[in-house]
Amino acid sequence: NPATPATVAADALPTVQIDGVVWTQAVVGDTVYVGGNFANAQPAGAAPGTNLVARSNFLAYDVRTGELITSIAPAFNAQVRTITASPDGTRLYVGGDFTTVGGLRRDRLAAFELPSMRLIGTFLPPIGYHVWSLAVSPDNGTLYVGGNFNAVGSQTRNKLAALRTSD
Repeated sequence: NPATPATVAADALPTVQIDGVVWTQAVVGDTVYVGGNFANAQPAGAAPGTNLVARSNFLAYDVRTGELITSIAPAFNAQVRTITASPDGTRLYVGGDFTTVGGLRRDRLAAFELPSMRLIGTFLPPIGYHVWSLAVSPDNGTLYVGGNFNAVGSQTRNKLAALRTSD
């Protein structure tokens, strides 16, 4: 019987809504980090197009309440495809199609300190094209990057690269 067990519902979601698509989410503690291709967020239950809050392809909400965390609003100039957190929860890595974050150059990959969401200025790997997946080693020492690229800087890397998280 396809109705047993019930696996899909059309229930209203008590969380922030967006005007585009979400490609990825990562949970760290009580915070859900969301990436995709969207320009605005709005509170749960708000009529479409009302109570809009500008969000450039990234937002965060409280997993307990579903409410937008207004203090987290980095602006990505193109879509975010993947987000992952370090195993110890001290860093958030974001990949996608973007080339700037908050007006600062970031070639499709950015790293943030958690919980402050401060962009890490020393983490600047020049990824040659789109980033679609990320994974961090259990010791936090290596970030694995997958995507549609052929180089990281001047190094040939066909669709997969391993980067030191330290620099």
